[in-house]
Amino acid sequence: MNRTHSILRAFTLVELLAVMGIIAILGVVITTSAQRISKDAKLAGATNQVLAALGEARAIAIRDRATVLVAFTVHRKTYRETPNAPEQVDYSVPQRTEIVIAKATGRVGYPGVASGGSWTVVYPAGAINDLMLEEFIPDAGVQPRLLPAGIKVAGSAVDIVDINEIGYDDYWLSQPVLHGIPPANWMQSERGSRVVVRFAADGSFQTRNPALSANLTPSPIDSSSVAPWIDSNRNGRLEIGATPGTSNGRFYAFDELGDESLGNHAMFLAVFDDDYFHAQARPADVTSWQGYSSIAAWMAGLNRARTEFINQFCDRIHFNRFTGVAELVPR
Repeated sequence: MNRTHSILRAFTLVELLAVMGIIAILGVVITTSAQRISKDAKLAGATNQVLAALGEARAIAIRDRATVLVAFTVHRKTYRETPNAPEQVDYSVPQRTEIVIAKATGRVGYPGVASGGSWTVVYPAGAINDLMLEEFIPDAGVQPRLLPAGIKVAGSAVDIVDINEIGYDDYWLSQPVLHGIPPANWMQSERGSRVVVRFAADGSFQTRNPALSANLTPSPIDSSSVAPWIDSNRNGRLEIGATPGTSNGRFYAFDELGDESLGNHAMFLAVFDDDYFHAQARPADVTSWQGYSSIAAWMAGLNRARTEFINQFCDRIHFNRFTGVAELVPR
């Protein structure tokens, strides 16, 4: 009788390790792809929110025949330990970018000086007296939008010049990162900018108030700016916190929560992942960004690095100059 023998063969250790290695590689690839898809989806969702806010602001400008700003600022969650206790910032919750739609009040003039005999703007003690400011207040009928944590909006640096009047139109500015760092500088981490986009009463796109002169006095050395500010708490006071310095730069500085700093008109916008931007930077660079010595140093450090990042990774939002309609333009 012939007997058939079946031979059973098991995996060798080498084959088993090879299979495990392939599974591990696939796991890494799938996880990385899922994270990238999630980040892309978050960024795309934020971009759609920005486009929606721009469209709404333009519609409000046309409907109400008013000048309207879209401002990008910082939001942090607050709480009260008891109903009557002071409001405190909850630093356990990530900072988010807030989109505010605001309308012009028609009040324009020197700080502390009556304009047209009908009103006087009162500013904090120590405020300098050489800016013409244009007041806006948040539109009560529009709820501010909050972008996902880590996402910011940058704008072209139209209104920033150095002491030699050299512009930085090819740089990008954005909101600061504001951490709790008690006891010193407990609200300050980076210096940033309040990026704003402006729509005229007919919905067209503007980068300044065309009715106001850029120079306020006949003096040949008058380099004062005409800039918008948003009275967030509606108290009639421009509040810029404890920003040091005595030049116009302190009014443009956005480095504390609650700052009602002057807005920088943007010609273009970019929505970007600020967490990823900071993660790509060297620790020494991030530390240097937490200080501020001059406009030139600020632009050459933080804003140059941000500009290179945005130019490499981000799409743009452009505006039709005549209609004001916003359009997403791939990089």
